[in-house]
Amino acid sequence: MPPVAIYFHRLARAGGAERMACGLAGALAAHGNRVFLVSWDSPDARPFHAVRGNITLCPLGFRPGVLDKARRVLALARLLRRERVRILIGFVMSGDRTVFAAARIAGVRLVAAERNAPSMYRWRHTAPRRWQCFALLRLADRIVVQFEDFAGGYPKALRARMSAIPNPVAPAVQSASPGTAHGSGRYTLLAVSRLDETQKRLSCLVDAFARIADRHPAWDLQIVGEGPDAFQLVERIARHGLGERARLLPARREIADAYIESHLFAIPSRWEGFPNALAEAMAHGLPAVGFADADGVRHLIKDGATGWLAPGVDDPAALARALDGAMGDSAERVRRGASAVRAMRAYPPDAQFDKWRALIDDLACMEGP
Repeated sequence: MPPVAIYFHRLARAGGAERMACGLAGALAAHGNRVFLVSWDSPDARPFHAVRGNITLCPLGFRPGVLDKARRVLALARLLRRERVRILIGFVMSGDRTVFAAARIAGVRLVAAERNAPSMYRWRHTAPRRWQCFALLRLADRIVVQFEDFAGGYPKALRARMSAIPNPVAPAVQSASPGTAHGSGRYTLLAVSRLDETQKRLSCLVDAFARIADRHPAWDLQIVGEGPDAFQLVERIARHGLGERARLLPARREIADAYIESHLFAIPSRWEGFPNALAEAMAHGLPAVGFADADGVRHLIKDGATGWLAPGVDDPAALARALDGAMGDSAERVRRGASAVRAMRAYPPDAQFDKWRALIDDLACMEGP
């Protein structure tokens, strides 16, 4: 089995891409590969998510500036050469020139694991920056996206080297009861997310909930997550006067109990890739509400079947109307929650990791540097 390195810039934080990198490392180690988990975390940092199996952690450190960028390139290249790594899988690295440079210097095969829909480039980057990111992706031997139709959002020159591998979704041990109130008679609207206003837009959810809170006095909003915009979100909750009806809780490794104890899941993102929290919530029997024009979200939520899709994107009024319908109809939450469980069976973990193993085996057989 070829030695494999998996890179993500920060593994000490919570997040879907971080969890996927750690999960893939464990699956490849169980398959017999020597696996090195590389990040720019400080040398004493540990991954937030569990790392299982015989995996070597390689936190290489980070300092701002050109000199440290050169140090990181050389450190990663030396690691790859020293351990005779054949394949480097880079998560969310389209614009990280250090990783591309290190792979070239070390002469390894490079897989760019895109964790966002290509619409991310329109939201986050200017046209010159998009051109730079796509130019760097030309240096990858393979590009992994999460849904087949994502390929259409990239330049034609990149599409021939693309593979679609969805994230694994494990079946839930316990299920939510979306139609039955807690013993206290209350219901919970849940969001699990990084607190990042550019993409995740939790403020849109708070605004939408505030519009309909008086119509649904038995409902509370619970947001689980951490991120750079936490303070602004707390201020927004206070400004709406939501008091005890909206709570912000810190991220945690074990989140299943939050799904089981909730009645509806909300994901107000402008875009996603394959949103792990949404998939996990649906696997636990929670119907979900999101935006119809949010890539990744619309791929999992089927309006009228597994949840509700509000028209457009980033519109609190539209989201409020969708939430209003979902919160007011217990029978539909039960029906759509059961359908969500069935839909998530399309992504069994063994099948998704088998696709990764096949990709790695194919690359290992390629001739030349």
